Amino acid sequence: MKSVNTKLKAMLSVAAVAAVMVLSTGTANANNEKTGVERSVIPVEVKYIGSQNEQPVLEVSLDNAAGEEFKVTLRDENGELLYSGSFTNKKIVKRFQFDNGSDNPMRILLTVSTKKLSQTETFEISKNRQVIEDVVIEKL
Repeated sequence: MKSVNTKLKAMLSVAAVAAVMVLSTGTANANNEKTGVERSVIPVEVKYIGSQNEQPVLEVSLDNAAGEEFKVTLRDENGELLYSGSFTNKKIVKRFQFDNGSDNPMRILLTVSTKKLSQTETFEISKNRQVIEDVVIEKL
């Protein structure tokens, strides 16, 4: 009975964390400040889609009406390059699945940049797993 309760609570806590991440995501447009010359913002959106095989899946969307070259890079917490790609499509949508089957926290930096405007948007993606153990005693 203990192991069933423990496993159930662990699954519920992971589901709760995933639900909070889904509900708290939205359009992420950083750097809305304006200086003497009005700055345009890279129209990038990062969403948590869910998990597949206990591995988080993110979607990066970018509207590129001008057809400029955008570079997307992913780096781990040690600065190692995990992914790098350049795109000139009008609508860019990429999904990334992260292999983090362990209980160790995950931290990844996502960078979207453009050469023409010399702009960069950076997002930090992190995942922590919490396991709650609860012991219940019932009188029968």
